[in-house]
Amino acid sequence: MYHSTLHTVGVLSTSWLWRFGYRGVDVFFAISGILIASKLLEEEEASSRISLGKFYVRRALRILPAAIVYLLVISVLAGVRLIHVSKGEWFAALFFYRNYTSLFHIDQLAYLPWFTTHFWSLSVEEHFYLILPTLLLLTRKRARVASLAVISCCVIAHRQLELIHHSWFTIQFHTDIRLDALTIPALFAVLSRSEAFGRRFNSAIRKWHLVFILSFLLFVQWPDGSGPQATALAIVMPGIVLGTVLKPESFGTRLLEWSPLRWVGRISYSLYLWQQLFFTERNLGSRPLGRLEAWPINLVLTFVLATLSYYGIERPLVRLGHRLTRNRLISVEENSGTHRATEAI
Repeated sequence: MYHSTLHTVGVLSTSWLWRFGYRGVDVFFAISGILIASKLLEEEEASSRISLGKFYVRRALRILPAAIVYLLVISVLAGVRLIHVSKGEWFAALFFYRNYTSLFHIDQLAYLPWFTTHFWSLSVEEHFYLILPTLLLLTRKRARVASLAVISCCVIAHRQLELIHHSWFTIQFHTDIRLDALTIPALFAVLSRSEAFGRRFNSAIRKWHLVFILSFLLFVQWPDGSGPQATALAIVMPGIVLGTVLKPESFGTRLLEWSPLRWVGRISYSLYLWQQLFFTERNLGSRPLGRLEAWPINLVLTFVLATLSYYGIERPLVRLGHRLTRNRLISVEENSGTHRATEAI
């Protein structure tokens, strides 16, 4: 909805999502940092080791096929001149360095490279995958906490120094600027394995809705997403995520467990990929695909393609990845049914 034009029905409108919807990326980073770290630690507890090979097989089969299909489709559309996609940005998206190439600097380009810009967040995620598993493999207990804390502090300090010489707009997509949005949630996940910390955190998080209110105030206070807000959100977002996990009886958690929302979460990766093709008018000022981008046709097409992508590409290959790397941990998860919650990520 952030990528869409503004919609109004009487006194109701999508203005809040239109202004602040980009903070969904921070929510995603928090979920991913906690979940990826937790899964690796669960594997270590179950088998006494972390297998980098198995991790990357599962990640590759989870992330790459759907992304490659999307990139192939936009390359075909660019080939018949329906949209504009340069070779440079296409390869930057394919090899996950899109967040270090021109995204919105129109003065440097003759066009806005819209159809691959969303790969900036996927690039940050992939870089995180290179750092976290290796760090957990090489460290133990307190060293893990110290390492993640040091990395997070270095990123925060580096970001503030960079903001002295650069505007937030030009550096906000770089991994070295945003990595703490993933390492701080991962730090929460490591700390939560400690029984003593778990008890204290579980007691504190009883007021997790106050953390949500704090986040809302941060949205309003720093709507540009500048450095201080990025630091604050990297800290409070994991609290919101863990609060819903630790308080399953709360209204917010029950709402998120509503079947339609769970299904949207399940296909969210494909939604992330395909929405970029149909929501262009706000950003390009035009509709390269014509009526296919008219509201609500664009929303329907996004969900149709996302559903096809999930059931035809993602889910079969996720299951293949689990079969190829099957161990006791995966078996326990599948038997208990918890794989439904982790399949989307």
